[in-house]
Amino acid sequence: MQDQSPAPQSMSLALRYVLTHRLPCAALMLVMLMSALWLPAISSGMPAFVAMLMTTIGLSLNVMAPALIALITFGGGLLFATHVAALAAAGIVALSGFALMPGLVVFVLYGVVPILGAALMMRQDGVRRSAQYMAFGLGGMSLLGLMIAAAMHGTSVSGLIEQFLAPMFAGVEQQLPAGQPDAMRILEESRRMMVAILPGLLALGVWFSWWGDVVLARNVARKYGFYQGEPTSLLSLGFGKPVAYLFLALLIALNLGAGELHYIAVNAAILIGGLLAAQGMAVGHSWLKAKGMLFSIALMYLMLIIWSVLIIPFVIIGLMDIWFDYRRNMPAVGG
Repeated sequence: MQDQSPAPQSMSLALRYVLTHRLPCAALMLVMLMSALWLPAISSGMPAFVAMLMTTIGLSLNVMAPALIALITFGGGLLFATHVAALAAAGIVALSGFALMPGLVVFVLYGVVPILGAALMMRQDGVRRSAQYMAFGLGGMSLLGLMIAAAMHGTSVSGLIEQFLAPMFAGVEQQLPAGQPDAMRILEESRRMMVAILPGLLALGVWFSWWGDVVLARNVARKYGFYQGEPTSLLSLGFGKPVAYLFLALLIALNLGAGELHYIAVNAAILIGGLLAAQGMAVGHSWLKAKGMLFSIALMYLMLIIWSVLIIPFVIIGLMDIWFDYRRNMPAVGG
């Protein structure tokens, strides 16, 4: 059951053992996947702060599971990582009362997607290829899943999202004081906005987390000396003209289309716009680093967190960079 490519000696014995044996790898992955359920469960009845902390830790471990499987891919290869993902998915099937669907979702979402993302990362132009593949893969899976769920409920995708959010907004509405029409109007506008953009935001958030996991795994693998791919800087991130044309086509569709076509175009544009914004941030980071303005780099990201509307200029920069290649004449950067 051992992998053919053991981890370097610089790693701890425990970590080297886990990353070179299928069953320990799968057991660790299963614990991380289930932590989003069992940590909140064991913290029920505890003080609110402790319960919130345990829930946060559980969700964080769950989101970090793709980093583990990507790290295994870097160290043990595609076949070894696929075996680990399949064993973890089998554990999910057993824990869910032998329901196949949860296991299939885990195998594809937490296994196949990060495994292929890590494999692409090791190839030429891996930063772009892995980011683009994972974005389109996760976006396509999200759309397909929503369409299947909507068909099962006999409604549209937008109707499904509205049904999903209805209980949350109903609870907020009940807590509003009577005779507050302005508050009700703001709540209704918030509900419409959330329904309109939630799928795109979720897909973008999952892509950011999953690709970030692959990047984190690459950094760990490079630290311990078993990363076999090109050490390309993340600041080289850039997408080709097809992505730009797709984004422009989506902008046209969301302005001319109606109904579900408009809804899907809006959310797809959010995802593709997020990719272009990431490219724009790479351009801004590269330029500031070349100028030696390191404090401004931190300020740039801080402002993006505080004032999210600033992402729009970075979308424009990323889109224009596809044609003008602003980093072409900048000094080489590696941060």
